[in-house]
Amino acid sequence: MKNYKATDPEMIQAQEDLSKLSNLSNRVISNDKDLFQELITIQSKLCEISAIKANFMQRYEDILDEQYQIETRLAVFQHEMLHSFELVFRYYKTKKKGFK
Repeated sequence: MKNYKATDPEMIQAQEDLSKLSNLSNRVISNDKDLFQELITIQSKLCEISAIKANFMQRYEDILDEQYQIETRLAVFQHEMLHSFELVFRYYKTKKKGFK
């Protein structure tokens, strides 16, 4: 387990997040303007969540696509190597009458 220091970026971010969360309890809805402001906040947070999810899904799809391309290239390399080994084996088998 990692020992965190107060100056670590994770701890600084956690403190900022905690500060934001503690300020939430100070808010109250006392009129229609406050209500609409809270609804706007909810809508903007939902949009941010959707953007984060979309970004993640795009990166995930890119990773899967890259993995597929790498696996395909590796399969081609493997096939080429096996073919080369077969050619070398055939050469030694027919021309040299076995390995020495």
